[in-house]
Amino acid sequence: MLKKIEYRINYRSTREMDLIFRKFWSHFRNNHSEYELNIFKRLIDENDVDIYNWIIGISNTPEIYNIMIEKIRSVVGFKVK
Repeated sequence: MLKKIEYRINYRSTREMDLIFRKFWSHFRNNHSEYELNIFKRLIDENDVDIYNWIIGISNTPEIYNIMIEKIRSVVGFKVK
């Protein structure tokens, strides 16, 4: 399953999400629970523009992804005002 996730994060529809997910994955890959991995797997199937808007705080994040989006923000060093 990890190889499939690695493929998906490296071939996104936007360059921004390529960069964000690659940085996050380098931290998350060896630092996750099974539950977190399942949530991340669902997250990467979402639309890149939606994910990016959740990360930068333009759109409200669906509740199921709140913790994962916060983890991504923390790892990539993005703070929402």
